[in-house]
Amino acid sequence: MLHVLLLILKITGIVIACILGLVIIVVAAVLFVPVRYNADADYHGKFKAHAKLSWLGILRVLVSYDEELAIKAKALFITIYSNNQKKEKTSKHRTSKKKKTKHSEENIFSVNDDEAKKLTENEKKPQIKMAEAVSDTKEDTQAVKKNVEDIKESAESLKETVSEDESKTTQNKNFFDKVKDKCFVIYTKIKEIINIVKDTVKKVSGAADRLKEKVKKAKEFVTDEDNKALFHFFVEQLKKLIKVIRPKKYRINARLGFEDPATMGKVLAYISIFYGMSGVDLSLEPVFGENIKEGSIFLKGNIRIFSVLVIALRVYRNEQFKKFISR
Repeated sequence: MLHVLLLILKITGIVIACILGLVIIVVAAVLFVPVRYNADADYHGKFKAHAKLSWLGILRVLVSYDEELAIKAKALFITIYSNNQKKEKTSKHRTSKKKKTKHSEENIFSVNDDEAKKLTENEKKPQIKMAEAVSDTKEDTQAVKKNVEDIKESAESLKETVSEDESKTTQNKNFFDKVKDKCFVIYTKIKEIINIVKDTVKKVSGAADRLKEKVKKAKEFVTDEDNKALFHFFVEQLKKLIKVIRPKKYRINARLGFEDPATMGKVLAYISIFYGMSGVDLSLEPVFGENIKEGSIFLKGNIRIFSVLVIALRVYRNEQFKKFISR
């Protein structure tokens, strides 16, 4: 009996150890096996781009752009996600609908000769009835037209009488009443202008006070030693993150030109400053006197999730960062 219990414990221990070993292997693979990426883009009057992310050859994400964005995710050889699946389904649905409509049209127009004769005979009968009904309706419409003409004549006579009464009342108005009305209108307009000016002055003064407060807060934020230290810390971590993410191989080719040579010279000066600060290898072909913007880029590298998590933990455990968030 004891021998059986020990055997069961041994088997369960081996199973647990295997499960733990598999978990450790998976976690280590996720943390230390890099995610590889490569991307290329090209612009010669039309933009095209392709990108690929892969992890151990098991998971792959393919992104391409050629007038339309296409995203596809695969696990081994099985597609997990594709944004073109909906389009394919809709196209299949449309084709099936077209086939159904064609079959229905064929069924509608496939009629026997006897049925066609019956339909023509049935169509003739209502035509005779419609002709009788039309003759009756013509007489009714003539009577209605006469009544409408009588109503119009009475309405015109009423309009003439009303216009005569209005002209008499306007003539009877006094000159002083008109002057009073104009003075009242001018007074109300002046009052509105004064109120508008007061409101604008208040808004301008309030905006100036708000700007002063914002400037004070910005000065306090910049001059604070803790904020300065936090800014330097963020810059250092950002540099480390760029080192982790930056591509191991890249190639940048560009062909740039402007019609104005002065603007071309300014652009070249800015590019030289960027080239000196970043150290990016860029092959640029300047063109003077022509408006040309063409180029291509190729990137290839890998990212380790462990190094990204280390940077994130450093930022999260920083006391100055915690104080900044708690404000």
